[in-house]
Amino acid sequence: MKRILALVGDFYHSHDNLLKALKQATNAALDNCEIIDASIENFEQFLLQNPDAIVISAENRINPQDEVVRCWMTEKVEKRMKEYVEGGGRLFVWHSGLASYPEEGEFYKLVKGYFKFHPDKHKPVRYHSSNKATLDSKEFDFEIMDEHYFVFCDKDNTNIYLYSESEDGSSIAGWWHNFGKGKVVALTPAHREDGLLDNNFQELLKAVLTFLFK
Repeated sequence: MKRILALVGDFYHSHDNLLKALKQATNAALDNCEIIDASIENFEQFLLQNPDAIVISAENRINPQDEVVRCWMTEKVEKRMKEYVEGGGRLFVWHSGLASYPEEGEFYKLVKGYFKFHPDKHKPVRYHSSNKATLDSKEFDFEIMDEHYFVFCDKDNTNIYLYSESEDGSSIAGWWHNFGKGKVVALTPAHREDGLLDNNFQELLKAVLTFLFK
């Protein structure tokens, strides 16, 4: 039984929509797999149990609209995450999992990228493959209504497999690299329920999960 530790959902992103999309893709891509639906309170406890993979689709800020903002990822958790991946663990950082983590912290060094901004309005966003670093030779080119993430990516030290385009500009949308004995995959879409369950996006998510376990 493969165990995937999933921390999904935050103040701005529906836990249920993300979990539904993840379960749908996981069931289609992987055999004999259990998703552990974690919270920020018990994430570290489950991390210590050495799951087969970790999915993070939750930003660091717990209460982003309050005057005093609290964050969930401590230096201790960052260190344990780094040790987990270095030792052979698999990490999938998805959408808001790229957001509001310290740009000089250990988590950034692990992921090699972070969320910068998105335009206020949801608009059609085209996602298309990079010719150089496709996921197992699978290529994608589709459009969904989405929150268009613009990111920083340390492109010289990772492998870009996906780009995004909208009337607001273009950005990198997916990358992967090995880290120690482990593997890290990042993906920026999708925000909306219709995007998360879109057939083309589901095929992409399945490809990411399959590649993660390759």
